[in-house]
Amino acid sequence: MKITLLARRVPAAAPVALLIGGLFACSRPQTADAPGAAPLRVETAEAVRTTEPVPIEASGVLSRKAEALLSFKTSGVIAAIQVRAGDRVTRGQELASLRLDEIDAQVAQAEIGLEKARRDLARVGALQRDRVATLESLQDAQTAYDLAEAGLRAARFNREHSVIAAPDSGTILRRMAEPEELAPAGQPILAFAGDAGGWIVRTGIAEPDVLRLRLGDKAVVRNSDGASVAAAVSQIAEGADPATRTVETELRLEQTPPQGWRSGFLVEAVIVPQPVPARDAVPLSALIEGRGKSASVFVLAADGRSVHRVQVEVESIHRDTAYLATPLPSASRVVTSGAEFLKDGRAVIDNGQRTEQP
Repeated sequence: MKITLLARRVPAAAPVALLIGGLFACSRPQTADAPGAAPLRVETAEAVRTTEPVPIEASGVLSRKAEALLSFKTSGVIAAIQVRAGDRVTRGQELASLRLDEIDAQVAQAEIGLEKARRDLARVGALQRDRVATLESLQDAQTAYDLAEAGLRAARFNREHSVIAAPDSGTILRRMAEPEELAPAGQPILAFAGDAGGWIVRTGIAEPDVLRLRLGDKAVVRNSDGASVAAAVSQIAEGADPATRTVETELRLEQTPPQGWRSGFLVEAVIVPQPVPARDAVPLSALIEGRGKSASVFVLAADGRSVHRVQVEVESIHRDTAYLATPLPSASRVVTSGAEFLKDGRAVIDNGQRTEQP
Protein backbone atom coordinates (compact mmCIF):
# COMPACT_ATOMS: atom_id res chain seq x y z
CA MET A 1 0.00 0.00 0.00
CA LYS A 2 1.29 3.45 -0.88
CA ILE A 3 0.56 6.47 1.33
CA THR A 4 0.78 9.93 -0.14
CA LEU A 5 0.00 13.39 1.19
CA LEU A 6 -2.26 16.22 0.08
CA ALA A 7 -2.42 19.73 1.58
CA ARG A 8 -5.31 20.36 3.94
CA ARG A 9 -6.38 23.48 5.89
CA VAL A 10 -6.32 23.27 9.65
CA PRO A 11 -6.72 26.06 12.22
CA ALA A 12 -3.54 27.24 13.94
CA ALA A 13 -3.18 27.37 17.72
CA ALA A 14 -2.09 31.07 17.75
CA PRO A 15 -4.20 33.95 16.26
CA VAL A 16 -2.89 33.43 12.76
CA ALA A 17 -4.59 32.46 9.47
CA LEU A 18 -5.33 28.88 8.32
CA LEU A 19 -2.38 26.67 7.39
CA ILE A 20 -2.09 23.70 5.05
CA GLY A 21 -2.18 20.37 6.87
CA GLY A 22 -2.09 16.74 5.76
CA LEU A 23 -4.51 14.47 4.00
CA PHE A 24 -3.65 10.86 3.28
CA ALA A 25 -5.06 8.58 0.63
CA CYS A 26 -4.24 4.97 -0.05
CA SER A 27 -4.09 3.23 -3.36
CA ARG A 28 -3.12 -0.16 -4.54
CA PRO A 29 -0.93 -0.84 -7.55
CA GLN A 30 -2.99 -0.58 -10.69
CA THR A 31 -3.33 -4.02 -12.25
CA ALA A 32 -5.58 -5.30 -15.00
CA ASP A 33 -8.88 -6.83 -13.95
CA ALA A 34 -9.38 -10.52 -14.44
CA PRO A 35 -11.70 -11.36 -17.36
CA GLY A 36 -15.31 -11.24 -16.20
CA ALA A 37 -14.42 -9.64 -12.85
CA ALA A 38 -17.47 -8.75 -10.83
CA PRO A 39 -18.29 -5.04 -10.56
CA LEU A 40 -17.10 -3.39 -7.36
CA ARG A 41 -19.60 -1.75 -5.03
CA VAL A 42 -18.80 1.90 -4.39
CA GLU A 43 -20.44 4.95 -2.90
CA THR A 44 -20.61 8.24 -4.79
CA ALA A 45 -21.49 11.86 -4.18
CA GLU A 46 -22.40 14.66 -6.55
CA ALA A 47 -19.78 17.29 -7.43
CA VAL A 48 -21.42 20.59 -6.55
CA ARG A 49 -20.75 23.77 -8.54
CA THR A 50 -20.48 26.60 -6.00
CA THR A 51 -19.33 30.20 -5.59
CA GLU A 52 -19.16 29.84 -1.82
CA PRO A 53 -15.78 31.10 -0.54
CA VAL A 54 -13.63 29.16 1.89
CA PRO A 55 -14.15 30.75 5.33
CA ILE A 56 -11.18 32.19 7.19
CA GLU A 57 -10.86 30.91 10.76
CA ALA A 58 -8.72 32.75 13.28
CA SER A 59 -8.36 33.51 16.99
CA GLY A 60 -8.59 37.04 18.29
CA VAL A 61 -8.85 39.20 21.40
CA LEU A 62 -12.15 40.78 22.37
CA SER A 63 -12.12 44.39 23.57
CA ARG A 64 -14.01 47.63 23.42
CA LYS A 65 -13.07 50.01 20.63
CA ALA A 66 -12.33 52.88 23.04
CA GLU A 67 -9.96 51.59 25.71
CA ALA A 68 -7.34 53.76 27.38
CA LEU A 69 -4.81 53.74 30.22
CA LEU A 70 -5.42 56.79 32.41
CA SER A 71 -2.52 58.45 34.24
CA PHE A 72 -1.44 61.70 35.88
CA LYS A 73 0.36 64.41 33.93
CA THR A 74 2.84 65.02 36.74
CA SER A 75 4.42 62.85 39.40
CA GLY A 76 3.20 62.93 42.97
CA VAL A 77 1.71 61.05 45.89
CA ILE A 78 -1.73 59.62 45.19
CA ALA A 79 -4.32 61.14 47.51
CA ALA A 80 -7.36 59.05 46.53
CA ILE A 81 -8.72 56.62 43.95
CA GLN A 82 -12.50 56.61 44.01
CA VAL A 83 -13.19 53.60 41.75
CA ARG A 84 -12.32 49.92 41.38
CA ALA A 85 -12.37 47.40 38.54
CA GLY A 86 -15.88 46.84 37.22
CA ASP A 87 -17.30 50.19 38.36
CA ARG A 88 -19.47 52.13 35.93
CA VAL A 89 -18.51 55.80 35.51
CA THR A 90 -19.92 58.81 33.69
CA ARG A 91 -18.19 61.41 31.56
CA GLY A 92 -16.26 63.94 33.69
CA GLN A 93 -16.53 61.95 36.91
CA GLU A 94 -13.45 62.30 39.15
CA LEU A 95 -11.65 58.96 39.38
CA ALA A 96 -8.36 59.69 41.17
CA SER A 97 -6.33 62.63 42.46
CA LEU A 98 -2.83 63.54 43.69
CA ARG A 99 -1.88 65.38 46.84
CA LEU A 100 -1.79 69.01 45.72
CA ASP A 101 0.62 70.55 48.25
CA GLU A 102 3.60 70.58 45.91
CA ILE A 103 1.57 71.38 42.80
CA ASP A 104 -0.31 74.25 44.47
CA ALA A 105 3.04 75.64 45.61
CA GLN A 106 4.29 75.54 42.00
CA VAL A 107 1.18 77.43 40.87
CA ALA A 108 1.67 80.02 43.61
CA GLN A 109 5.34 80.41 42.68
CA ALA A 110 4.38 80.97 39.04
CA GLU A 111 1.74 83.56 40.02
CA ILE A 112 4.27 85.48 42.14
CA GLY A 113 6.83 85.37 39.34
CA LEU A 114 4.29 86.74 36.89
CA GLU A 115 3.34 89.57 39.25
CA LYS A 116 7.01 90.55 39.66
CA ALA A 117 7.55 90.46 35.89
CA ARG A 118 4.50 92.71 35.44
CA ARG A 119 5.92 95.29 37.90
CA ASP A 120 9.34 95.17 36.26
CA LEU A 121 7.81 95.68 32.83
CA ALA A 122 5.79 98.69 34.04
CA ARG A 123 8.84 100.30 35.71
CA VAL A 124 11.15 99.79 32.71
CA GLY A 125 8.40 101.06 30.41
CA ALA A 126 8.13 104.30 32.38
CA LEU A 127 11.92 104.75 32.40
CA GLN A 128 12.11 104.13 28.66
CA ARG A 129 9.45 106.78 28.00
CA ASP A 130 11.57 109.24 30.00
CA ARG A 131 14.60 108.23 27.90
CA VAL A 132 16.32 106.81 30.98
CA ALA A 133 16.12 103.11 30.02
CA THR A 134 17.11 101.73 26.67
CA LEU A 135 14.78 99.97 24.23
CA GLU A 136 16.78 96.79 24.82
CA SER A 137 15.95 96.92 28.54
CA LEU A 138 12.25 97.30 27.74
CA GLN A 139 12.37 94.34 25.37
CA ASP A 140 14.13 92.20 27.99
CA ALA A 141 11.45 93.09 30.56
CA GLN A 142 8.72 92.18 28.07
CA THR A 143 10.39 88.82 27.40
CA ALA A 144 10.64 88.11 31.14
CA TYR A 145 6.93 88.88 31.51
CA ASP A 146 5.99 86.57 28.63
CA LEU A 147 8.08 83.74 30.11
CA ALA A 148 6.46 84.18 33.53
CA GLU A 149 2.99 84.15 31.94
CA ALA A 150 3.79 80.93 30.04
CA GLY A 151 5.15 79.36 33.25
CA LEU A 152 1.90 80.12 35.05
CA ARG A 153 -0.15 78.53 32.26
CA ALA A 154 2.00 75.38 32.49
CA ALA A 155 1.63 75.22 36.28
CA ARG A 156 -2.13 75.61 36.07
CA PHE A 157 -2.29 72.93 33.35
CA ASN A 158 -0.35 70.53 35.59
CA ARG A 159 -2.67 71.40 38.47
CA GLU A 160 -5.70 70.66 36.32
CA HIS A 161 -4.28 67.26 35.28
CA SER A 162 -3.42 66.22 38.81
CA VAL A 163 -6.92 64.80 38.84
CA ILE A 164 -8.02 61.93 36.58
CA ALA A 165 -11.53 62.34 35.20
CA ALA A 166 -13.49 59.87 33.09
CA PRO A 167 -13.09 60.81 29.41
CA ASP A 168 -16.50 59.30 28.62
CA SER A 169 -19.16 57.07 30.10
CA GLY A 170 -17.86 53.55 30.46
CA THR A 171 -16.35 50.91 32.75
CA ILE A 172 -13.17 50.65 34.79
CA LEU A 173 -11.29 47.55 33.61
CA ARG A 174 -8.34 47.52 36.02
CA ARG A 175 -6.98 49.49 38.96
CA MET A 176 -3.19 49.51 39.02
CA ALA A 177 -2.32 51.71 42.00
CA GLU A 178 -3.43 52.56 45.53
CA PRO A 179 -3.51 55.75 47.66
CA GLU A 180 -0.21 56.90 49.22
CA GLU A 181 1.81 55.40 46.37
CA LEU A 182 4.25 57.67 44.56
CA ALA A 183 3.02 57.80 40.98
CA PRO A 184 5.57 58.83 38.32
CA ALA A 185 4.27 61.02 35.52
CA GLY A 186 2.53 58.92 32.88
CA GLN A 187 2.34 55.72 34.94
CA PRO A 188 -1.00 53.98 34.24
CA ILE A 189 -3.34 54.22 37.22
CA LEU A 190 -6.64 52.99 35.73
CA ALA A 191 -7.61 51.05 32.61
CA PHE A 192 -10.80 52.50 31.15
CA ALA A 193 -13.22 51.25 28.47
CA GLY A 194 -15.71 53.63 26.89
CA ASP A 195 -19.16 52.66 25.71
CA ALA A 196 -19.38 54.85 22.63
CA GLY A 197 -17.03 52.86 20.36
CA GLY A 198 -18.74 49.48 20.76
CA TRP A 199 -16.97 46.10 20.83
CA ILE A 200 -14.29 44.77 18.48
CA VAL A 201 -12.10 41.72 17.95
CA ARG A 202 -8.48 42.14 16.83
CA THR A 203 -7.03 39.15 15.04
CA GLY A 204 -4.03 38.35 12.87
CA ILE A 205 -4.72 37.02 9.36
CA ALA A 206 -2.08 35.26 7.26
CA GLU A 207 -0.90 36.99 4.10
CA PRO A 208 -2.62 34.66 1.57
CA ASP A 209 -5.97 34.94 3.36
CA VAL A 210 -5.92 38.69 3.91
CA LEU A 211 -5.84 39.18 0.13
CA ARG A 212 -9.35 37.69 0.04
CA LEU A 213 -10.76 40.10 2.63
CA ARG A 214 -12.71 43.30 2.02
CA LEU A 215 -14.11 45.86 4.43
CA GLY A 216 -17.64 44.85 5.34
CA ASP A 217 -17.13 41.08 4.99
CA LYS A 218 -19.39 39.25 7.43
CA ALA A 219 -18.06 37.22 10.34
CA VAL A 220 -19.18 35.26 13.38
CA VAL A 221 -17.39 35.53 16.73
CA ARG A 222 -17.69 32.66 19.22
CA ASN A 223 -16.70 32.48 22.85
CA SER A 224 -15.48 29.35 24.64
CA ASP A 225 -19.02 28.68 25.89
CA GLY A 226 -20.31 28.43 22.31
CA ALA A 227 -22.26 31.70 22.29
CA SER A 228 -21.86 33.67 19.07
CA VAL A 229 -22.25 37.26 17.87
CA ALA A 230 -22.42 38.57 14.31
CA ALA A 231 -19.58 40.88 13.24
CA ALA A 232 -18.07 42.50 10.17
CA VAL A 233 -14.58 43.45 9.01
CA SER A 234 -14.12 47.11 9.95
CA GLN A 235 -10.38 47.68 9.49
CA ILE A 236 -7.45 45.94 7.77
CA ALA A 237 -3.92 47.09 8.59
CA GLU A 238 -1.71 48.29 5.74
CA GLY A 239 1.38 46.46 7.00
CA ALA A 240 2.20 42.95 8.19
CA ASP A 241 3.61 42.23 11.63
CA PRO A 242 7.35 41.61 11.10
CA ALA A 243 7.44 38.86 13.74
CA THR A 244 4.36 36.80 12.82
CA ARG A 245 3.91 37.87 9.18
CA THR A 246 0.20 38.32 9.87
CA VAL A 247 -1.94 41.37 9.15
CA GLU A 248 -3.95 42.81 12.04
CA THR A 249 -7.63 42.81 11.14
CA GLU A 250 -10.38 44.39 13.20
CA LEU A 251 -13.88 42.94 13.41
CA ARG A 252 -16.66 45.16 14.78
CA LEU A 253 -19.41 43.33 16.65
CA GLU A 254 -22.86 44.23 15.34
CA GLN A 255 -24.43 44.02 18.80
CA THR A 256 -23.45 44.03 22.45
CA PRO A 257 -21.98 40.63 23.35
CA PRO A 258 -23.85 38.36 25.78
CA GLN A 259 -23.62 39.03 29.48
CA GLY A 260 -20.42 37.67 30.94
CA TRP A 261 -18.15 38.49 27.99
CA ARG A 262 -15.14 40.56 29.06
CA SER A 263 -12.44 42.65 27.44
CA GLY A 264 -9.37 40.51 26.87
CA PHE A 265 -11.26 37.26 26.25
CA LEU A 266 -9.76 35.00 23.56
CA VAL A 267 -12.45 34.24 20.96
CA GLU A 268 -12.74 32.38 17.68
CA ALA A 269 -13.71 34.24 14.53
CA VAL A 270 -15.01 32.80 11.26
CA ILE A 271 -14.86 35.36 8.43
CA VAL A 272 -16.71 34.81 5.14
CA PRO A 273 -15.02 36.62 2.21
CA GLN A 274 -16.83 37.73 -0.94
CA PRO A 275 -18.12 35.03 -3.35
CA VAL A 276 -15.55 33.63 -5.77
CA PRO A 277 -15.86 32.38 -9.37
CA ALA A 278 -17.79 29.11 -9.53
CA ARG A 279 -15.77 25.92 -9.11
CA ASP A 280 -16.51 22.29 -8.23
CA ALA A 281 -16.59 21.08 -4.63
CA VAL A 282 -16.35 17.40 -3.74
CA PRO A 283 -16.12 15.47 -0.47
CA LEU A 284 -12.58 15.18 0.77
CA SER A 285 -12.85 11.40 0.75
CA ALA A 286 -13.09 11.46 -3.06
CA LEU A 287 -9.44 12.52 -3.46
CA ILE A 288 -6.78 9.85 -3.99
CA GLU A 289 -3.04 9.84 -4.55
CA GLY A 290 -2.47 13.49 -3.72
CA ARG A 291 0.86 15.16 -4.30
CA GLY A 292 1.12 18.86 -3.57
CA LYS A 293 -2.02 20.38 -5.07
CA SER A 294 -2.53 17.55 -7.58
CA ALA A 295 -4.79 14.59 -6.94
CA SER A 296 -7.18 12.25 -8.72
CA VAL A 297 -10.88 11.42 -8.48
CA PHE A 298 -12.91 8.61 -10.02
CA VAL A 299 -15.95 9.95 -11.87
CA LEU A 300 -18.97 7.71 -12.45
CA ALA A 301 -19.78 7.20 -16.13
CA ALA A 302 -23.08 8.47 -17.53
CA ASP A 303 -24.55 4.94 -17.54
CA GLY A 304 -23.55 4.46 -13.89
CA ARG A 305 -21.78 1.19 -14.61
CA SER A 306 -18.11 2.18 -14.72
CA VAL A 307 -15.72 4.88 -13.64
CA HIS A 308 -12.93 6.85 -15.24
CA ARG A 309 -10.04 8.52 -13.50
CA VAL A 310 -9.67 12.32 -13.70
CA GLN A 311 -6.55 14.24 -12.68
CA VAL A 312 -7.52 17.41 -10.79
CA GLU A 313 -5.85 20.38 -9.14
CA VAL A 314 -7.05 21.24 -5.65
CA GLU A 315 -7.68 24.94 -5.08
CA SER A 316 -8.29 24.67 -1.33
CA ILE A 317 -9.60 22.38 1.39
CA HIS A 318 -11.98 23.29 4.18
CA ARG A 319 -12.91 20.67 6.73
CA ASP A 320 -14.46 17.74 4.76
CA THR A 321 -14.73 19.54 1.42
CA ALA A 322 -12.19 19.92 -1.37
CA TYR A 323 -12.58 22.80 -3.84
CA LEU A 324 -11.20 22.00 -7.29
CA ALA A 325 -9.51 24.34 -9.73
CA THR A 326 -10.09 21.69 -12.43
CA PRO A 327 -13.69 21.69 -13.73
CA LEU A 328 -15.57 18.39 -13.85
CA PRO A 329 -18.31 17.50 -16.35
CA SER A 330 -21.76 18.78 -15.45
CA ALA A 331 -23.69 16.66 -12.90
CA SER A 332 -20.65 14.47 -12.22
CA ARG A 333 -20.69 11.97 -9.40
CA VAL A 334 -17.40 11.06 -7.77
CA VAL A 335 -16.51 7.93 -5.86
CA THR A 336 -16.20 8.59 -2.11
CA SER A 337 -15.86 5.02 -0.83
CA GLY A 338 -13.97 2.22 -2.56
CA ALA A 339 -11.82 4.43 -4.78
CA GLU A 340 -8.62 2.79 -3.52
CA PHE A 341 -9.60 -0.45 -5.27
CA LEU A 342 -10.43 1.12 -8.65
CA LYS A 343 -8.65 1.73 -11.91
CA ASP A 344 -9.67 3.59 -15.03
CA GLY A 345 -12.64 1.90 -16.74
CA ARG A 346 -13.44 -0.45 -13.84
CA ALA A 347 -17.00 -1.75 -13.69
CA VAL A 348 -18.83 -0.66 -10.55
CA ILE A 349 -22.18 -0.74 -8.82
CA ASP A 350 -23.17 2.52 -7.21
CA ASN A 351 -24.27 1.46 -3.75
CA GLY A 352 -27.39 3.46 -3.10
CA GLN A 353 -26.56 6.61 -5.13
CA ARG A 354 -25.90 8.45 -1.86
CA THR A 355 -26.06 12.23 -2.15
CA GLU A 356 -23.45 14.13 -0.16
CA GLN A 357 -23.48 17.91 -0.08
CA PRO A 358 -20.09 19.61 0.55
